[in-house]
Amino acid sequence: MRVRTYRSIDEFEREGIGIDGATWFIVWSVIDFPNEALLTALERTFPGVPVFGTTSFQGVFAPEGFVRGACVLVGEASDTVRMGVSACATDAQNARRDAKKACAALRTHLGRAPDLVVMHGTPGLEERLLEGIEDELGRDVVVYGGTAADDEIAGKWQVFGEGAIIGEGFVVAGLVTPDGYAGGFLGGYLPTQHAGKITRAEGRTVFTIDGRPAAQVYNEWAGGIVSAELGSGGAVLLKTNLSPIGRVIDYSAGMPVRLLSHPHEVLPRTDALNFFAELATGDEVRLMTGTPGALISRVERVVERALGRRTARPKGGILIFCGGCLAVMREHAPRVSEAFRKAAGDIPFIGVASFGEQGCFIGKRKSNRHGNLMCNVVLFM
Repeated sequence: MRVRTYRSIDEFEREGIGIDGATWFIVWSVIDFPNEALLTALERTFPGVPVFGTTSFQGVFAPEGFVRGACVLVGEASDTVRMGVSACATDAQNARRDAKKACAALRTHLGRAPDLVVMHGTPGLEERLLEGIEDELGRDVVVYGGTAADDEIAGKWQVFGEGAIIGEGFVVAGLVTPDGYAGGFLGGYLPTQHAGKITRAEGRTVFTIDGRPAAQVYNEWAGGIVSAELGSGGAVLLKTNLSPIGRVIDYSAGMPVRLLSHPHEVLPRTDALNFFAELATGDEVRLMTGTPGALISRVERVVERALGRRTARPKGGILIFCGGCLAVMREHAPRVSEAFRKAAGDIPFIGVASFGEQGCFIGKRKSNRHGNLMCNVVLFM
């Protein structure tokens, strides 16, 4: 595998990919990069080679740091990893059905079920996409992914695949990894003493916790950080990045495994809370807390968790890091790349700053989940 970074389309046209035998491409870029020109050039130069990608928040992680531009991870025949890609423009109503069809197409293209699936969806589709993937490939399938992002949550995000650039929809990559892979999914926030039970929720809106308006309860737990929005409502995205809600979804070695959800809006009059992920009536929830330093160090932890007792050095890897976490530590973005290299070694890798993270928890059984403010990695062995 090789990684190439480009800060302009002129740089890409001047330098190209630099190899003749590319077998697949993962392309992550910012929204103001000429993505259509980049993808057209890849298809012209490497006809039939699958391309899988999405836009990232503010930049892309690479071995040299955090790049404002485009980064490409290039697969080569010697890597042994095979990739099939299927993309679809869709909406929340049809996402589950279309994801099932896309995974059937992956199975046909690869001639077998993939060893794992990596997904990029646009915001709001994530739970339905995971359901559709499992409908076709079964509950034991392993899924990692990151939700498409833009610079300002302005709806300009895109996903790339099968020659298309899609503003609402998804792209899935099925990978066959004869030499194996390692994956990890981690929050990296710590639990506080504040906890309760959701007593009314619908989709991504939590109306009450312990029978009281959710935003009022959350505000008390979090030290008054959304006081200004109570009653009148309003966006609280940048106030709550370090104070998500956590749910215990499994246990590993006796320790709780938590999935994080990010509150982003207080609704007027009702003081309900909107999140970037679905929660359910009856969920036991706890206020979590984090710091910029812990968010950086978790990159090393998630790599170490993925590798476990493996001693072989990976051939390459991908990092999916929450854009909401990056927003509170933008000046430290290069340290995220440094942390990945420290844990994984000096290997080709790229990383995306996403608006939601999908990953596989392995406890009593495999469980693919969509969360927020989280971090995941896939390492190719």
